[in-house]
Amino acid sequence: MPLIGVVAALATVTLWGCNFVAVKVAVTEVPPYFVTAIRFALLAILLAPFLRVPKERTKDIAGYALIMGVGHFSLLFYAIQFLDISTTGIVLQLGTPFVVLLAWLMLKETFGVWRMAGMAMAFIGIVILIGVPTAGVDVVALLILVFVAAMWALGSIRAKQIPDVSPFSLIAWMGLIVAPVALGMSFLFEADQMTRVISAPPRFWYGLTYMTLASSIAGYGLWYWLLNRYDVTAVAPYNLLVPLIAVGSGVTVMGDELTLTKLIGGGMILGGVALITVRQMVLARRARRISTLQGPPT
Repeated sequence: MPLIGVVAALATVTLWGCNFVAVKVAVTEVPPYFVTAIRFALLAILLAPFLRVPKERTKDIAGYALIMGVGHFSLLFYAIQFLDISTTGIVLQLGTPFVVLLAWLMLKETFGVWRMAGMAMAFIGIVILIGVPTAGVDVVALLILVFVAAMWALGSIRAKQIPDVSPFSLIAWMGLIVAPVALGMSFLFEADQMTRVISAPPRFWYGLTYMTLASSIAGYGLWYWLLNRYDVTAVAPYNLLVPLIAVGSGVTVMGDELTLTKLIGGGMILGGVALITVRQMVLARRARRISTLQGPPT
């Protein structure tokens, strides 16, 4: 990619990596489901011009919104209360092997030895994080986070099935659908929401603003700008920097502790994800090379 593409990709992953700090700060001050409702209500308002979509796609969009907004974001906001940012950023990378697994189950895609090895390495890494008692990790919250990663993977598969809808339309509709659902979850499971919002310190508002404008709108805007201009194989590897930035921000900003267990388990997860991603890049480049050598169909 040219320099402008590299800068845009680095800016995107930096916005996403630092977003874990914003989320952690926000849900520390205000109940997580209520934070989810506020965030998605803001997204629906800010992206209202993108709410126009074909009527035949509304059911697919509603399903995608509930999977991502409730299954992924709401539960992520809940789980991060009990986990440090470093662990959260690493475990969410399980979304990549989950995508491969769900693509095999739902789309009948095949995967070879390299992808199987990457998936095995990533899942062994999460077993290490869960199974070593010295890790100092809330196991229930960690298991919820594994489910959150699976929901991200499922949402990614569903998004591929509605290709004629713009990303910002998906985010806008997700905001419109998820905000009232998250609000209902908040009133069922949480208390003193408005009191805590009114008394929240400035850092809550900074976190909420960051996750709405910087991570959701600017981050996804840059990401899809990159995907529309450059090969996916050139852009996708930059996503591997997100957990590294999350770990860095967790250690420097939030004071997270890097234990040996986290380094070993997290390293295996990231290694497995890297193996899957690099293998996909190699196969894509090989397919393009073969296509170029064969020439156009006659």
